[in-house]
Amino acid sequence: MKIIKVISIVVLVLLLGLGVWLFRLNSTMQERISHGWFRPPVEIYSRGELIRVREQLGFGQLTMLLEKLHFRERVEDQTLLPNDYALLDFRQCAEALGEPFTGQISHCVFLRTPESSFGAQRSSRTILIGFDESSTVVGIFAGTPLKAVEQVELMPQLFAQFYDGEPILRKIIKIGDVPLECLQAVTAIEDSQFLEHKGVSITGLARAFLRNLLAGRFAQGGSTITQQLIKNYFLTPEKTLRRKISELAMAPLLEMNLDKDEILETYLNVIYMGQRGPFQVIGFASASEYYFNKRLDKLELPECALLAAVVNSPGRYSPYAHPDRAKSRRNLVLDRMVETNMITPAQAIKAKKFPLVLVNETRLTEPAPYYTQAIFREIGKLGISSESGLRIFTALDVSAQDMAQKKVLAHVLKLEKNNTKIAAIKASGKDLQASIIVVDTKSGEVIALVGGRQFVKTQYNRVLDAHRQVGSVMKPFVYLTALEGRDENGDPYTPLTMVDDLRFVYKYEGQSWSPQNYDKGYHGSVPIFYALKNSLNASTANVGIQVGLKNIVDVAKRAGITSEIQPFPSLTLGAFEIYPWEVAESTLTIARMGERIPLTFLRSVEDLSGKQIFLAETKSERVFAPQTVAVLVGMMKQTLRTGTARMSKILGFKYPAAGKTGTTSDTKDTWFIGFTPYILTVTWTGYDDNTPTNLTGASGALPLWVDFMKDFTAKYQPDDFAWPEGVAKFQLTPEEYKKLVPNAEPYELESPTELVK
Repeated sequence: MKIIKVISIVVLVLLLGLGVWLFRLNSTMQERISHGWFRPPVEIYSRGELIRVREQLGFGQLTMLLEKLHFRERVEDQTLLPNDYALLDFRQCAEALGEPFTGQISHCVFLRTPESSFGAQRSSRTILIGFDESSTVVGIFAGTPLKAVEQVELMPQLFAQFYDGEPILRKIIKIGDVPLECLQAVTAIEDSQFLEHKGVSITGLARAFLRNLLAGRFAQGGSTITQQLIKNYFLTPEKTLRRKISELAMAPLLEMNLDKDEILETYLNVIYMGQRGPFQVIGFASASEYYFNKRLDKLELPECALLAAVVNSPGRYSPYAHPDRAKSRRNLVLDRMVETNMITPAQAIKAKKFPLVLVNETRLTEPAPYYTQAIFREIGKLGISSESGLRIFTALDVSAQDMAQKKVLAHVLKLEKNNTKIAAIKASGKDLQASIIVVDTKSGEVIALVGGRQFVKTQYNRVLDAHRQVGSVMKPFVYLTALEGRDENGDPYTPLTMVDDLRFVYKYEGQSWSPQNYDKGYHGSVPIFYALKNSLNASTANVGIQVGLKNIVDVAKRAGITSEIQPFPSLTLGAFEIYPWEVAESTLTIARMGERIPLTFLRSVEDLSGKQIFLAETKSERVFAPQTVAVLVGMMKQTLRTGTARMSKILGFKYPAAGKTGTTSDTKDTWFIGFTPYILTVTWTGYDDNTPTNLTGASGALPLWVDFMKDFTAKYQPDDFAWPEGVAKFQLTPEEYKKLVPNAEPYELESPTELVK
């Protein structure tokens, strides 16, 4: 009797302990559910696709873009609703506009943008885009009624998302928005008894146990969808007996708190479905976008089956990395759907013939991680809390960013393969690095930023944080200082002002300094445009000392450089350190003909209810006379024509542009700054530990600049700069050039030299 009593007490205590444990588990679960399944996200949006009059945008390219943005094509007799577009011929274009065309329009795209509860574009807009026979945009009309505009911007696009600071791509969906075939596919392969069990499937556990026993290894799991939800949301992923017991206990409790629809809906929103760069792809809705670039409600049976196939192991069954394995698993899902009477054998046979039609993964590169770093820094400076979630609207151009990321990596890999010195350094274990920042010169908006070769390997943002010597990219500011002043004779500096390119010694503060040209030689008396385009050190230093070192510092500061600069003679050759973003901002002042405007990453910030928290208000400041800067820009154009960047023509860049190469004396840093009337791009190449590269600005940074700019600017017209009133272009004939520079190279005399005065 005593033994029975003791056993009874022990059992009672165990049952009581079990009850307390289950009560605590249930309370913990209810508390988490009461706070909502998902923390509020921080969503980051790019700027909308910008379409301009005179842009080289193919008719087919635009329709592909609209399809990517989930527009629906309509035909002539169908009503155009928000998020619809139609292709029109000349007659239909005129009817849509309500008046005859006077231009060269041969066909149009007529569209209505979607309505939105957030962002700057909340109401649907009607837009008509006209093309000529060569697929150039020759007319854009927008609004109600339609009126001619120079450009139009489509809707902003989500490109990054964070939950509790974690990079996650997720779209929350309701179960009613999920196609039936997707619901059937995932339950067929993951939990065919989902509608029958109460959280745990005894038959499923038994079947898994037997298969594992026969296989002699862990070949199959027995977890239900409810258990998987418990594991993914409430527990850690560790494989321990304690966690498994907790999972088995919590599953029935969850089924007591939620109905089947709520469980399945939450499961479809939390399940891990793959990796896009540093971002986890979570949930079926995001996976649909990632794999197919389709909304989830547009998926068909073969696509639903593929998503269900990926659930088990996104790495193992990735259709990108392992297409054969993914297809085999997809077909298994279809077989299970037949076995469970969800589809017919004929449907399965047809679906199995369906190829793995995926989005081309070459466009799915890292979603602008270096740019995102800059965004969060700006948010921090503004003191905006992300605790309750945010929608951040940025200046990022998706196509520019994606292109820049690919070009940076390709550039360093090419140098590591083809350059003997760089290949040897690579063999020692060091990675060559590069960075790029791209700016819209009209707005000052940073449309692309890449701070290194691969964010997954190094998160150090070289555009924002690398304090590097700038070398010869400082020289335009020396000559800008000169153009603001007068020479030793009291005459204004012009591009043809002659200056000595000779060896000299400058003594200051008990020190002696003597600049030397890169080629170790000297060129005698040369015009300053020649000294700048050929990056001559001796003549530049001579000019800098004559115009005053403190004056040069003042010009650099007015242009936008904020780092400390000492008025030492070596500053004329860029022997001081600044950040690449400072190089971009100060060069932007030159590109804007002397009008300074700060670099901008953010456009606006809203809370998740759509209330605006921040709106960018960019103010420009006139810091240099436009005529003075125009003369400098005319000189900088010669850098790409016959100067140190003349290789740009051979590499395929043909557009009007101005620029400057930069090489530090020890070749630790190579730069190129260059701009067209529309786009400014700054590139840098080097090593983080300052290992010399033996590269120059022309061989180390210019090829990256050209590779990006020749592709990205192809859609622009080859326009020259808009020169301000009070200046005029003039030309030096080869004969006149030869008189100024007797030892001129043959390529410098092939055609007249165009300058500005």
